[in-house]
Amino acid sequence: MTDPRHARYYAFVWPLFWPWLWLNLRRLEAWQRETGRTVLLRIDRFGNLSIDAMADAPDPHRYRYTAPAIPAWERPSRWSALPATLATGFIPLARCCAAPVTQAKAATVSGFAPVAPDTS
Repeated sequence: MTDPRHARYYAFVWPLFWPWLWLNLRRLEAWQRETGRTVLLRIDRFGNLSIDAMADAPDPHRYRYTAPAIPAWERPSRWSALPATLATGFIPLARCCAAPVTQAKAATVSGFAPVAPDTS
């Protein structure tokens, strides 16, 4: 019946006036759903609400999604930081820099030095 967010309001208002507070909060929530505005309000011990500050009305064009005319997978250079001239001659790093990797042995507690890989 009541929203848990409003528990602090009910803790502040005297229990005799809880029905009046419930009615006022219900009216406020209906108004907020209709207008989309948020408010800073003040509540007294009798359950009366007074609005101290009100936000601007939301811009109706702000949250509308418009799909791009060209999908990202058709022209990747449009959605990356690389210029189009560099993106055409791009070779993946895994193919151009593939080199055999040798495994070095770890140092042991007995004091033997690890074998260094041959880099010549």
